[in-house]
Amino acid sequence: MRTTISALVLLGMCLPAYSAGVYKWTDENGVIHYSDQKPGDKSTTQLNVQTGKSSGTRQSVEQQAQQLNEQQELDRIKQQQAEEQAAADKIQEERCHAAKTNMETLTKRARIRIKEEGGEERYLTPEEILERRKKNQSILDEECQ
Repeated sequence: MRTTISALVLLGMCLPAYSAGVYKWTDENGVIHYSDQKPGDKSTTQLNVQTGKSSGTRQSVEQQAQQLNEQQELDRIKQQQAEEQAAADKIQEERCHAAKTNMETLTKRARIRIKEEGGEERYLTPEEILERRKKNQSILDEECQ
């Protein structure tokens, strides 16, 4: 009977220590402190600390290094794809601008002079202007979305 009472007394003494929380407070110098005992004169925040079991699935250093290398390679590929997309967008923007400029010329001017392959200059006929407007409009529809 004495042994049972002694065990209960010891258990009762351990429970408050086991159930005690962790307290966090900041002193007047801005330093953050953590303790299992609540300071009497400070405003504290009680933290909920949970312990857990290890899952047993820890990665080796080699696995972690390989995973890091793979992630870096993925990041490099994503960066390269982003740069390629930016270059393609710039080319499309330039083509769109050129098509708009050409359409403005084809619409506003009654006479348009061009150079032939042999270096000879001539004016486009009204039918040629209309045909070029149609072609230019299809380019605008494709490039300027």
